[in-house]
Amino acid sequence: MSVERPKPHVFEDTHIWMRQVSQGWQFKPPADLCCSVEPGIVQAASGHTFIVTMKLGPDLTIPTGGHITMGVPHTWEAHLGNCFRRAIKTVGNREQVNLGYGAYTDVECSNADVSLVLEASYGRIYDLVDVVVAEGELKPGDEVRLILGPNDNCLLQAQKYAQVAIFSTGVDLDGNMEYLQAAEHPTVKVVGAYADRLRVFAPAVVRSREEFDVRVLPVDIYSFNPATNYRGRVEFFSDGEMVPPPSVEIDTSASPKGVSAKATAPSSGVHYLTALDAKTGISGRSNPIAVDFLPDRHIYFGEMHSQMWESMGTGTTEEFFEWGRDNGGLDFCCPANHYNQRYEVTDEIWQELVDCCNRYNEPGRFVTMVSYEWASGAGHKNVYYRDEWGEFDYWYRDKKNPDQLWETLEGRDVLTIPHHPKGCGILDWSYRNDMHQRLMEICSSWCLGEVGGGQSAQKALALGHRVGFVGGTDSHYGLACQGSYHVNDGNGMACVMATELTRDAIWQALWDRRCYATTGDKIVLDFTMNGHPLGSDIAADLASAEPRAFHMRVAGTYCVDKVEIIRNNEVVFTAEPGQDVWEGEWTDDSPLDPIAPTFDYDRPFVFYYMRVTQGNYQQAWASPIWLTQEKA
Repeated sequence: MSVERPKPHVFEDTHIWMRQVSQGWQFKPPADLCCSVEPGIVQAASGHTFIVTMKLGPDLTIPTGGHITMGVPHTWEAHLGNCFRRAIKTVGNREQVNLGYGAYTDVECSNADVSLVLEASYGRIYDLVDVVVAEGELKPGDEVRLILGPNDNCLLQAQKYAQVAIFSTGVDLDGNMEYLQAAEHPTVKVVGAYADRLRVFAPAVVRSREEFDVRVLPVDIYSFNPATNYRGRVEFFSDGEMVPPPSVEIDTSASPKGVSAKATAPSSGVHYLTALDAKTGISGRSNPIAVDFLPDRHIYFGEMHSQMWESMGTGTTEEFFEWGRDNGGLDFCCPANHYNQRYEVTDEIWQELVDCCNRYNEPGRFVTMVSYEWASGAGHKNVYYRDEWGEFDYWYRDKKNPDQLWETLEGRDVLTIPHHPKGCGILDWSYRNDMHQRLMEICSSWCLGEVGGGQSAQKALALGHRVGFVGGTDSHYGLACQGSYHVNDGNGMACVMATELTRDAIWQALWDRRCYATTGDKIVLDFTMNGHPLGSDIAADLASAEPRAFHMRVAGTYCVDKVEIIRNNEVVFTAEPGQDVWEGEWTDDSPLDPIAPTFDYDRPFVFYYMRVTQGNYQQAWASPIWLTQEKA
């Protein structure tokens, strides 16, 4: 009687590799399997034959029917020139992958008495390569080698962003899908490719005649990765009266964060600096530099929502902060991990996040906040603490609605910001809390959430929610202000008007709604009504309200095509500047009493907000200003 040979695992849903397998092995001792990859350091988007070596330690034996399974993130692709993307499989055995339509994956063993069989499963988050011991027994000291992208077919292409890539690997000893994680996962350090452009970082708001820092960073074409092996001289040019920095020498092997120099602006106005390497022709323009733009505040740019490895993304919290500070030129970053995905969050994991946030918080240079993403059937909310510590709400253990969450936060300085309006269709605006829910994420990689549907920003405003606007990428690649598809699509940025660059001042400005959102570009704007700043809620008699004089200022990163004022969700003013910098005024003298909605739970109100659209399709939204009927 013949015995059927063991077969590789086939995963109908590879998502379980993160949601179930990783959580299952989290609290178990690891298997004595140490893995390495050659080459271990590669440039972004480069193609290679990767050899993954898995060596069994002295405490590991894998019998017949045992499995080794490795996850290949979907951000790794087949390195090919085939323009027909259909039917392409990133990795797989030679029966699974057609020639020219993916990377072959071969398996070898150092033990000649062992027969191994390989098969791949495919999914949205992972491709899984499973190796089963079909005959024999893997013993301590044996090596299993996976060859990903051998030369007789397509190579395997590294991800497009610079980060340490982890190929999560597990061992199933009995073939029953009960896994132990490898003691050492295979990893590849991905670095930036050749220099394709220059990024120029400068403060958004400066004072006239005061020196400020300008930093120039050579980056590659893929994801603004710091360029590898760049050496050159960069000169600066000003568009007007600004005194540019002197030329600088840059060597990215010695200065991977770029080089800083000093500049000054003798007079008020909005300026730009252009950096040029005349030898190679690469260049870049700074964000708008607004001189004396606000009398008592600065504008700071930040990322308030991203996912890392311990949640459902990639990269460490340290890589997230360093990317935002050094590669994105951001002023503040807040990790908002949606835990209970790859790992179940523990008190230890949470404390590591808190400690990392506090370690990277540098007042005056870079600000971080302790934060996480909370979830319920009524929608997801990102929770941001003002202080250096805050507890994690184990929402997946004790199911709560938003009211119950807010009860636990009563009397404390905590913001809860609704995430993905329209996206997923679960945000329930029937829950309201004006103390903690003072902002909403109007744009992210999920969608633009301003208009349309029962979860949109305009729906919330029409219901009376006093929410200002911020953006956040919700990148699942741990890249601050880099979109989820790793190709320079910012998708969301929070812009804050604060008195200083400290955690306390940033949090207070957010609570005051002194903030606005962009789809990723560092657009500078201001929006006032009768001198009241954006985010204000002003008590007034709507029946006899005086005319409302609006002052608008915009400094774009590209030509500003349109500036609009929206009143109670209707466009009431439009300008088409056709230039990078624009300033304008408009007065609304329409009677307000007839258009103010009336609810049993709220006094009548009217709100205004500003929307900016650039020629490169980037947008910005100023937080609303409300006029609320004063109490009798």
